[in-house]
Amino acid sequence: MYKLSFFKLPFIFITLFLISSAFIFNIRFGITFLATFHDYKNLWSSLYKLTPYQLLRSIPECLLLFGVSAIAFYRINVHLVTLKNIVLIILNVLIVCTIGYLLSVIADLMFDEILINYIDVDSWLFILVLSIIPDGLFYLCAGLLTYYCIRALNNQFEKSTLVFELNTLNSCKIHFILFLAFFFFILIGFPSFILDILIQQDHYLISISRHIAFPFICYVLIFCVVIVVCKNTFTQVFMVLQIDRIVKSVVYSNLFIFVFNFTLFSIAERLFDLTVSQTTLHDYTALVLKIALPIISFIISCLIVRKVTQYYFYRNTGYSLTL
Repeated sequence: MYKLSFFKLPFIFITLFLISSAFIFNIRFGITFLATFHDYKNLWSSLYKLTPYQLLRSIPECLLLFGVSAIAFYRINVHLVTLKNIVLIILNVLIVCTIGYLLSVIADLMFDEILINYIDVDSWLFILVLSIIPDGLFYLCAGLLTYYCIRALNNQFEKSTLVFELNTLNSCKIHFILFLAFFFFILIGFPSFILDILIQQDHYLISISRHIAFPFICYVLIFCVVIVVCKNTFTQVFMVLQIDRIVKSVVYSNLFIFVFNFTLFSIAERLFDLTVSQTTLHDYTALVLKIALPIISFIISCLIVRKVTQYYFYRNTGYSLTL
């Protein structure tokens, strides 16, 4: 008898997606590079840095598709890891990767044929048109396609006669993992766009330490901090997957964090500007702000995540089951 698993199929899905997207990116870049420069030697040196960067940039979409596919498989009660199910997942992955490829091609064609005459390459609009808008559309299309393709193949997947049930042993863990997936998808999605802007400003000369290692270490540290901050807030047991609570907690957490930090740094910038005329006070203010701002931002952001997750998933009055 096969053992039911909530996250094995979603994990297989994003693994196959990551491999497929990296393969498509390398093939496309290689063809474009060779057609332009006819230089095989520099192609490999370029791929040496571009490939890990592309994998880093794929983290947000992998988190999104992990969560979406987990919800879709739960909705149709597919939790068996079989050869047939893996083949159907591969089909779904190919559809999603094809849509992503088409969006990137359309963005390139728009720039080459239309926008190159109106947008400066050094302008932020360049990244907006070639990165942010296509990536945003890809996130939307990939999420919807993943969900509805899985639902459409409902009758083709191999299923167990048993229904996967949420209980006291798995409910809190499942809700916590799904929260982490969607929370970090939004949290690191915007910094990923900033990375594109930095690389564009550096004329696409990718630095392993600056553009890959440093962001990755930051992601890991933030991930660990969020786990420590809110893991014990997921104590309420649900018998049905609470998708609405997960989505609301993710959206509100990121929204409150953004609003708070935007307000905080706006006030700090205003204080900094007010002291420009007084050199001594200006230097002292700059020093205080450099030390205080990151600390305040970190502490309040952690409190926001904890309070929001407590509101939706914490149970003060002991053990409880909620439908």
